[in-house]
Amino acid sequence: MDKIPTIKDRIFLFLERKNIKKETFYKETGMSSSNFKGAALKSDLGVDKLTKILKVYPELQKNENLNWLITGNGSLNLTHQNSVPLNSDKDSNEKLGDLLSSLYAQYSTQDKSILFIQKQIERIEKKYDEAIIKQNNYLEEILSQTKLINK
Repeated sequence: MDKIPTIKDRIFLFLERKNIKKETFYKETGMSSSNFKGAALKSDLGVDKLTKILKVYPELQKNENLNWLITGNGSLNLTHQNSVPLNSDKDSNEKLGDLLSSLYAQYSTQDKSILFIQKQIERIEKKYDEAIIKQNNYLEEILSQTKLINK
């Protein structure tokens, strides 16, 4: 199966395969449809929201489905209807915790990278503004010298 780019895209595939309407999904999870439209569709899904989805749709908690949902690796398997509650198996809970911790660490790293890039952009913009002011001052000086020479 082709790798689906985002968790949100994979959620939509899951809903499609289960014949669950998006409106039903939003109602059952308490999430807003605006989190899954436009530019927000490409943004990350918070760990709290992911946990809520896993509680509402326990078939996504199966190791292979959870791995697929979070990483995009593997495939969605809906052949077994028996679901495992979040708190029934210690190993599954530990694996879920590890995956969610890893996901959170990735988000945290990305957030730090974005902040660094934003600060770099601000610094470059400031230098650019200073250079424009300096250039304008030079141009004014050249124009004033040209006017003096022409008199």
